[in-house]
Amino acid sequence: MELNHPERLEPHILLGIANERLRHDCKNLQQLSDDLDVPVKQLERLMKQIHYHYRLKNNQFTHD
Repeated sequence: MELNHPERLEPHILLGIANERLRHDCKNLQQLSDDLDVPVKQLERLMKQIHYHYRLKNNQFTHD
């Protein structure tokens, strides 16, 4: 799936896409950032809005 502006998606939708890509395609947050063409800090900020953060151990965004 190609996303033109993933940063404009509703954060819960972006969360689902991000975790799916982390589960299947991306080995870490930087690779996800490159894949979505959204800076890591921006991804983290968007997920923080809905009380999620990236956990290296799980390679997923999880609820705080």
